[in-house]
Amino acid sequence: MKSSRRFRAAAFTIAEVMVAIGLFGITASAAVAGLLRMNTNAALCRLQTGASTIAQNQIDLILSDAPFNPQYNQIPPELAITPAAGTSSSVAVYTDPVTNVQVMGTMTTWIYDTNSSLNTSNLYIYKAIVTVSYIYKGRTYSVTMNTARCSDT
Repeated sequence: MKSSRRFRAAAFTIAEVMVAIGLFGITASAAVAGLLRMNTNAALCRLQTGASTIAQNQIDLILSDAPFNPQYNQIPPELAITPAAGTSSSVAVYTDPVTNVQVMGTMTTWIYDTNSSLNTSNLYIYKAIVTVSYIYKGRTYSVTMNTARCSDT
């Protein structure tokens, strides 16, 4: 008789097992939800990095294309003054290396002449604004960078 009581005290009741399974289920679902959120944030960071790189490359092109001497009508095509809508082109913001799925975006560039002058002398300073917009999971994201460029001479 004593031995059966000892085994009974060492065993788990069905209520204890059900509580343990419930706690494990809650913990597992919270862990999966956290991992899914981390994966979404990583994807957003990859897309933000891709869009920033595209915008920065366009800014670098605008700053380095030569010769830029508007007073001599030497203006590279990238620095031609744009209409109010800007110039747009489709760009691949990110390409998944495993599935080759692309997130496409739109790069829009605006070029303005600031009409700056000093003592009646025109300074030939152009302002450039580059915006890369893309849609991910039904939400629109964008990166905007701007710069100014003055005449080479």
